[in-house]
Amino acid sequence: MVHFYEAARARLVRQAGKNLAYWRGFLEEGPAAFAPNLQTRPGIVLHDGVAWPLCVNDGISANSYPCSLHTQYVRYPRAELNLVPAGIQRLTAHLGLVGMDALLRTAQADRAVQWGSWLLSTNLHSGPLREAVEPVTRTLAASFPKHAVLVKNLHGFEDSDLLAAFARAGYQLVTSRQIYFFDGRTKDFLTKSTVKRELKEFAQAGDYRVVEHDQFTAADVPRITSLYRQLYVEKHSELNPRYTERFVARAWSGRWLEFRGLRHVSGRLDGVFACFTAGGTTSTPFIGYNTSLPAELGLYRHLVSLLLRRVAERGLVLNYSSGAGDFKRRRGGQPVIEFNAVYTRHLSPVRQAAFRVLAGLANGPGRRFLEKNEI
Repeated sequence: MVHFYEAARARLVRQAGKNLAYWRGFLEEGPAAFAPNLQTRPGIVLHDGVAWPLCVNDGISANSYPCSLHTQYVRYPRAELNLVPAGIQRLTAHLGLVGMDALLRTAQADRAVQWGSWLLSTNLHSGPLREAVEPVTRTLAASFPKHAVLVKNLHGFEDSDLLAAFARAGYQLVTSRQIYFFDGRTKDFLTKSTVKRELKEFAQAGDYRVVEHDQFTAADVPRITSLYRQLYVEKHSELNPRYTERFVARAWSGRWLEFRGLRHVSGRLDGVFACFTAGGTTSTPFIGYNTSLPAELGLYRHLVSLLLRRVAERGLVLNYSSGAGDFKRRRGGQPVIEFNAVYTRHLSPVRQAAFRVLAGLANGPGRRFLEKNEI
């Protein structure tokens, strides 16, 4: 059963859990109030007493990648073409993106109903997801006959049968990116020489003290928001979610995310990250630091040291998303290929064919590129 807005909020009031409280916030204020480039219709889909977050995307091209396949596969890579060496490589990449752009437009890839999405860069799927796949998919395909059914951020690290369950239900598995895991249950990454050295450096960083979640105040919210924007939006890409102060204020006060930071002895907050946890797995969808300070200070390394230490202390699995592959491998990160699952059997033959071609390109040359370049 699918619910939007008032009915969805009413349903979630009767369900416990901080992650559902987080989603109630999105229903109350609308995603654009928390990030202007997350323009989607939020709701929930219910099955067997479990509420799954739901986002209905109607083809808005300016969206950030958590709710846009077009941004993920075309707009984001196009914005980073300057990282490709000039010459034949850049020309080949440009032509490839032109073709991918046409393919995704034919597929109407951003006309999709996405479930299991918390509108984060990395969605964690806890609970009885495997058992819900077939009935939820039938419900959504019937309710949204012109929308593809989409589940992002799937992998087999914690549940080796999860991908097969989606394939059996008729989904196409489309290679998304290469992500990295740190398993705090075994703590093997603590034996890495790089991690040992950086933990020691972190312990000796006398100019900074750790700020725990409850040690922040409302006065820190603008600075926390600014640090995130410095790193994710200004340094990396405006296609990342542009989280607002309103989002940070509610995420901190409601403990939707667990914040930790580094405060200089002068009182200035210079680094912060926030974790989203589901079951025994956590992720860091929010991180930032003072990019105007010299890189030699190692602020990012200090934040990672704090994060890895906490993951080990709590015995959690850290899904550390994609990017900086060499950095994460040297610290014990285990690479895993992540997929987007797309169900299209109820769509027109033309759109189905376009999605099949997308899957073929992503799972063939796209996956080989990811694995070869250790992205």
